[in-house]
Amino acid sequence: MDNPFEYINTPLKEVPAELKDRVMKDVAYAKLLLDLASLFSLNVSSVIERTIKHRDD
Repeated sequence: MDNPFEYINTPLKEVPAELKDRVMKDVAYAKLLLDLASLFSLNVSSVIERTIKHRDD
């Protein structure tokens, strides 16, 4: 069995350009989904905080 810790100090290898493009597109898609989710979801902690502050007034 190969020990993966033996490769820690070895120099990094170049990845193919098409793989790099695919990964960057996936990251951009994930960021878009996170932005859309935050746009359409409630920030529960801020809602509770505003409700408590409003009750104290």
